[in-house]
Amino acid sequence: MKKDSFCPKNILVVRYGTIGDTIFASAFYRELRRFLPEAVIDVLADKITKGVMQDCPYINNFVEIDGKYKSFFKYIRLFKKYDAVFFLKNDSFFTQIAFFAGIKKRIGFKILRNKFLNFKVPYENKFEIDCYLDLLKLFNIPVISDKTEIWINKDAQKSVLSKIENNSKKKVVIQAYSRFAQKNWIDAHWVNTIKYLSDELDVQVFYAGGAKDSEMYKKLNDELGKVKNPPVDMSGKLSISETMALVNISDAVIGVDSGIIHMAAALDKPSILLHGPTSLVRWKPRSEKCVVLSKNFDCSPCCLEGNRKKKKLCKNIDSRCMTALTPDLVINQINNILQ
Repeated sequence: MKKDSFCPKNILVVRYGTIGDTIFASAFYRELRRFLPEAVIDVLADKITKGVMQDCPYINNFVEIDGKYKSFFKYIRLFKKYDAVFFLKNDSFFTQIAFFAGIKKRIGFKILRNKFLNFKVPYENKFEIDCYLDLLKLFNIPVISDKTEIWINKDAQKSVLSKIENNSKKKVVIQAYSRFAQKNWIDAHWVNTIKYLSDELDVQVFYAGGAKDSEMYKKLNDELGKVKNPPVDMSGKLSISETMALVNISDAVIGVDSGIIHMAAALDKPSILLHGPTSLVRWKPRSEKCVVLSKNFDCSPCCLEGNRKKKKLCKNIDSRCMTALTPDLVINQINNILQ
């Protein structure tokens, strides 16, 4: 397709879901905006996506998802406003909406549930960001950079700074828990790591995550006992914008495969990823400053791999690929990144 043949004035991008995938999509938004500086680019999003993207300079408007089938005709009216729609999220419902709304360019991945799309690229087993950017290359839209971004809200950063004591100490953000238990590290290993950070390096640790993580952090602290710098639990107490600001003012991030490690990558913060059951080919943080600690087994990766999600999850809550990661491996890398 010729470069000048793709010039829609009103574009909708469908990308809701996790924090990590939302951050991956930032490269797509930037490169699309670079190519079409005058176009209206709107995003169909959920609350999580809006929380990450609310200060994104490449987007005009966010349309929050409010149910699906009960709002069928509402979405038909909405989609009729656009000349093109990009599906970064595979979604059979919204691809049908785009078809019935008569959008001429319905763009997404070549999989069964996207049968109502008329411009498709293969959804290959490669990095998720590269899959998104393939949708642009379909129209000969040049990709100058594949770097991810997040955007720090100044008010959010002021709010976070006002809540922090011992501001002169080095700060390490820890995300110890994921919504998938198989991704989690062993609490006893976290105890050894946090004791080293606090008592040996005089670092202030901050726990990050959602409100559901607070109880698990409380149990972790009970096991931790008394340390020189007791960790500050920020889980459930910060908005997504404030969490990004906390990562921005930190010296390093240590965590399991979840959203905050991708925030660190987007900000080029030194980080350590404790990696287990997910695919590094598709979801590895794209940052040279991210150290990935991983132990592969014959069953790796087993989690979040398409249709394998429900069929081959590790039967053990403490996945062996995670238990194989010992505290000394993490501590060695801490010494490197906090020098």
